[in-house]
Amino acid sequence: MNAKVRKFLSDTDDYRVAFETFLANTDQKVNARAWMDAEIQKLDDTDVLVDAGAGNGELTKYLVDRFGSVIAIEPNPYLLEQLKVDCPDVLTIADGILGAKVPPQSASLAVCSHVFYYIQPELWQDNLQQIASWLKPGGKAWIILQRPDTDCMKMRDHFGEQTFSLQPLCDQFVESHGEDFDAVMHSIDAFITTKNLKDAYVIAEFMMNMLPLESPPDAADLEAYVEQYFAESPTSYRFSCTQNVLELTRKNS
Repeated sequence: MNAKVRKFLSDTDDYRVAFETFLANTDQKVNARAWMDAEIQKLDDTDVLVDAGAGNGELTKYLVDRFGSVIAIEPNPYLLEQLKVDCPDVLTIADGILGAKVPPQSASLAVCSHVFYYIQPELWQDNLQQIASWLKPGGKAWIILQRPDTDCMKMRDHFGEQTFSLQPLCDQFVESHGEDFDAVMHSIDAFITTKNLKDAYVIAEFMMNMLPLESPPDAADLEAYVEQYFAESPTSYRFSCTQNVLELTRKNS
């Protein structure tokens, strides 16, 4: 039997190693944080941050000192426990976005970074409306996902895995709520660059595991794809993982 692409979840060592390999070989986090730093300076105020789907608090920890108070929403008990250790002064909510009791029109900024992958598509609009309801006049929300035309998403599509686009969500929201909110789509360029096939393959596996793999492809097929589309030389592999940011701004009434 041919070896298959590994299946792993966020609380496993395989996932941790793959994620660390990704972070060590990409400029995605650095570029995103530079963009956030610049945009936070443009906010009307920095009273309240809501991190919706905060995970283990990595982004929360980076942003916490920039805001007067922070609310972190995370339903996964394992991740929430890590968040509480690293961010002891943050108010945490052990629930999903739809169940989170955040005061209406209270947030200066709400960030939802790489969370919508794990939300059923038919619930995207409800979740976006919930996040929007937390924004004070002039407040902003950033919904962040990988662009649908990146090399990583093309790879997922090639192997029959789900891909994602924020544009239909944006269009539908504006159609229903454009009187109260402005919406704009930003793009933050990002690439994965490795010096060998081993690391490129591990990161490709990581990207294939954004959602639980139902029918993993043959490992040899994924390796061949990485060689064909990502190799620039035997010592250089490069593939894009650019992010989109759907930014909502509640209009001042």
